[in-house]
Amino acid sequence: MRRARTDGQLCTDRTRVHVYTYRYERPSLDTRAPGKDLVVLCGNPGRGAAAVFHSADASSAVLPLGRMMIIPASAAISATGPGGERQLSVCSTTEGLLPSDFDPTDNRQLALCGDVRDVRVRATMERLGAEAISPGFGADLLVDALATSLSIDLARYFRRSWDEPRGGQGKLAAWQLRRVEDLVAGSVGKRMTIAELASAAEVSPSHFARSFRATTGRTVHRFVEEVRLSRAQAMLRETDLPLKQVSAALGFSGPSSFTLAFRRATGTTPARYRAEGHDG
Repeated sequence: MRRARTDGQLCTDRTRVHVYTYRYERPSLDTRAPGKDLVVLCGNPGRGAAAVFHSADASSAVLPLGRMMIIPASAAISATGPGGERQLSVCSTTEGLLPSDFDPTDNRQLALCGDVRDVRVRATMERLGAEAISPGFGADLLVDALATSLSIDLARYFRRSWDEPRGGQGKLAAWQLRRVEDLVAGSVGKRMTIAELASAAEVSPSHFARSFRATTGRTVHRFVEEVRLSRAQAMLRETDLPLKQVSAALGFSGPSSFTLAFRRATGTTPARYRAEGHDG
């Protein structure tokens, strides 16, 4: 294994964001103990990527690794993966990113670290990575603000997961929520119905709508729109596609309806968002 390049880096007094690319010449096995909370977004972890988390008094089972993972400050990770090139965006802060009641000796909590599927956490990590690669005006202030947002959304992610067994009645299980999140993320340009999402969760449409709100604190429609907005922002930042193509890919009837929805959600137009993102 060798690090091919650093693609971008931003450091403030409290936050560090590092984007870099590794090239693995062959299937790898690495063990690391970073000594600080890390949130890692991987462009493509590869089929079969897995890890075991170790702390002083606990070790997790072998866990599949997703596109986003957490490495707690007091834990080490032993990870395996296929060969190939991997771009990683990594964020850390001086005070730590995980909630104060996170317990690395609890196997159940460690099990939540290998495959973090939270649309808000992912959107924030994507923004941090984009800012590290191409810093704009006020980058230091923005990165610190995004890191604060990241720590809050991580706390909410863990609390939602911890409360799931106790909440039991009236809430979706973690596997149900992940199925729904995967389906929505893979169908951004398609109008999903409540019935389709309920089928993925294996419950009735009426039960699904109530349970989804009880589990996440927001309606299904709002969640779908958040995912679509996150994808829209990424496409505007990372591609030069005309607005007509972006709106079509996201399932809008045309650029005007896309612009209206985008402005309602963000307070700015897609064109202005793209210009500010590229020009800083």
